[in-house]
Amino acid sequence: MIVIKNNYFTPFVSDSEWKKQYPEVDREYVWAYPLIHGPDTFSPENIFKHASTPIVSNDLVVYIHLPACLFRCPMCPFYVEVINSRDEIAGYADNVIREFSFYEQSGLLEQYKLKAIYFGGGTASLFRSEDIRDICKAITDALHCSMDSIEITVEGHPITVDYDYLSAIREYGVNRVSFGIQSFDDDTLKKLGRRQTSQKNQSVLNDSMKLGFRTVSADMLYRTPGQTLHGCVDQLNQFLDTGIQSLSAYSLELSVREGELQKNQPDEEVDRQMFYAINETLETAGWFHTAQPDYSKTENISKETVVTWKAPQGQILGLGAGACSTINANVYFNVHNIEEYANVLEAGCLPILTGQKFTLDDAMSRYLVLGTRCFVLPRQDFKHHFGIDIVDRYAEEVEYLVQNGLIEMYPDHLQITKQGKYYVDNISKCFYSYDNKGHLQPWGERMKGAVATSYMEASKIKEICIK
Repeated sequence: MIVIKNNYFTPFVSDSEWKKQYPEVDREYVWAYPLIHGPDTFSPENIFKHASTPIVSNDLVVYIHLPACLFRCPMCPFYVEVINSRDEIAGYADNVIREFSFYEQSGLLEQYKLKAIYFGGGTASLFRSEDIRDICKAITDALHCSMDSIEITVEGHPITVDYDYLSAIREYGVNRVSFGIQSFDDDTLKKLGRRQTSQKNQSVLNDSMKLGFRTVSADMLYRTPGQTLHGCVDQLNQFLDTGIQSLSAYSLELSVREGELQKNQPDEEVDRQMFYAINETLETAGWFHTAQPDYSKTENISKETVVTWKAPQGQILGLGAGACSTINANVYFNVHNIEEYANVLEAGCLPILTGQKFTLDDAMSRYLVLGTRCFVLPRQDFKHHFGIDIVDRYAEEVEYLVQNGLIEMYPDHLQITKQGKYYVDNISKCFYSYDNKGHLQPWGERMKGAVATSYMEASKIKEICIK
């Protein structure tokens, strides 16, 4: 597949396909913005030039992506390559470090303040512990900060880690771990093709707690086939009883391949009840709703989550095959195939597949589209950067959302209401700019097999980089 049209990966669809009208909940998870709307083909040179739109925050997250798994979960919408062992990705960490060196040598990163390093996937725990050590050292040395001063997270599938692996990454500076636990019910785990047991889930969390990670986090799926509201709350309490300090609670979205399981899923009304039961249980227990769907104890709020989503959003440097970056008023995606990624780097080029340079409308709306997920939209900060109040620039959208009880307006901010929390993605889409409306999110499977017609030579960066 060759990239011909700049907006290929965020297809333009009809309004009814793109957006659900309140009170129907929109289930397209809004994670990338702006989308690839053109009209011009993206030029990676834009990354290293002075931004033509305001930069609202210089906080930085470095995100390392590994699109590899030992098996594919049936509900996964992401691009992944199934491998048999860690040996098949030997050398991948070296490529990540090589890619990072291109950005380091440009001087671009000197203006940013590193807050977090995040290893995600796929299955990030397929990195060898030594790989994680080497990548973290390369980044922190280059950006002149200590590992103790930042948050370092590794995501993992329970079957890929043991006590020795966890002990090693803890020694190498990782202070936050997050596991795809999903459920403590063995029958549910089997139905979802997760391949771990409830006993393995428990032992991984126990080991992590013993090793003293600052934060141990888990993913929980609800609205699983046959689950009742009572069963959902019982399941949540099992998670809380483990002693974890952070939890991401996802309503299960089954792919079209799983029609039989979909028939046994709770309906939308029960889904709504589950959502609010989870919210009330956790807030009653003193947990903070950082972002939808992320909760934590107040001392364990994820810096990566805050920089990525909370208005004003920071900078995200994505490294690795399939990584997404938002740097210097550009959003862009690396080529997804691991072999192509390696070949492009070997040729001395940046592995960028496609992207979008921000327009002013993109930058303004992004503040709200992503910020909605953290429930608070500061007005003064928006006005400081863009010269206009949110409620003046988006008067029609704000009026609609207030009338429907989804947000409340205060002198210094807009607040997503309790009712509105269930409709975060509906609210986000209300703030899409004209150019972005109708475009779908760029899920990785849409980029499967894609290569760019050409890649930017890293040697050219110094000629154009910001002085």
